[in-house]
Amino acid sequence: VACRLHMIGDGPLAPALRAAAAGLPVVFHGHVSAPAEVARRLRSADVALAPCPVETFGLAALEAMACGTPVVVTPGGALREIVSSGAGLVAQPTPIAFATAVREVVGLDRTAAAHAARAQAQRFPWSTTGQRMLALVGSLVGDIDRLTNDHAPQLATVG
Repeated sequence: VACRLHMIGDGPLAPALRAAAAGLPVVFHGHVSAPAEVARRLRSADVALAPCPVETFGLAALEAMACGTPVVVTPGGALREIVSSGAGLVAQPTPIAFATAVREVVGLDRTAAAHAARAQAQRFPWSTTGQRMLALVGSLVGDIDRLTNDHAPQLATVG
């Protein structure tokens, strides 16, 4: 299956990635600052890839799904929790596994996949996500405070 990979974003690995991709059907767009342009590019893709082996939240994958683009993500971190049936696939972070998953996602009914991706992204609005994150941090801080107080050294003064 012929395809073209569009890389959106930039970082310290960009020069090495550009060198490795020389002669391949890869287009490097670098940092795209206009949100409308990022959304347009995500909407035009058949599938978005999130190959990072450890992702703490998966914002880029959620943004793609919100644009109606199904995703292929790795099972590390939070990504496996945000992808549902029809909205994309979870694949091991290997070239063969990702290629197989991309072929499967591209073979899905485009309209159904777009609806599934948008519906899944709507399950993670910023209001809910922010509240859940703050509650989690609050509970962790409470646990730390409790553990610290339970193991605090006992001091006595002698007068």
